[in-house]
Amino acid sequence: MQVRLKCFAWAREVTGEEEISVEIPEGGTVADLRARLEERFPVFAGRMESIAVSVNQEFSGDKARIRPGDEVALIPPISGG
Repeated sequence: MQVRLKCFAWAREVTGEEEISVEIPEGGTVADLRARLEERFPVFAGRMESIAVSVNQEFSGDKARIRPGDEVALIPPISGG
């Protein structure tokens, strides 16, 4: 299943895009998405735990299912003063 993924802040810098497509298994979870991202963008490896994932504008844990048409976003930690 193709998932359209919005990328913010550092995640946008890594991917080079504001939105990317990622293939996950049908009925896949946020954990599946994280694993695919680490494969496709090795720089994410070891950093995915600090990146929040939202599904339909709600922060979602690794067990959350992603369905076709869901709005999914990566939200890295943001620092500033």
